Amino acid sequence: MKQTNVIFTKLHADLLQFISKSLPNMTSRYDAFMYLLENQIELINQYKYGPNAPRHYTILGLSKKWKWDRKTVMSFLKSLQNMDVISAKGDVSGISIRVLHLVPDHDMPDRI
Repeated sequence: MKQTNVIFTKLHADLLQFISKSLPNMTSRYDAFMYLLENQIELINQYKYGPNAPRHYTILGLSKKWKWDRKTVMSFLKSLQNMDVISAKGDVSGISIRVLHLVPDHDMPDRI
């Protein structure tokens, strides 16, 4: 399968400052964000509408993966939502998350 280069167009100081802060003995915020980003990029490589398709997770699953309590997971996701980095919609089976502002590089205008 051909890999698509993806450009994240929302990188800003607030996001960098937020994901750089972490607690010891836990998955870093940076690693947690990269997990969400890598999963979204995987969708882009698998499906034509990958940038617009949400990925479904469970809070318990993310909690176990990141070694965070569920409240911390929800707070992290809410913070990313407030920064307009992700969209997240919960339902009875979990939460659908989409990393926003991802553009396959072939969709970007040429720059001079």
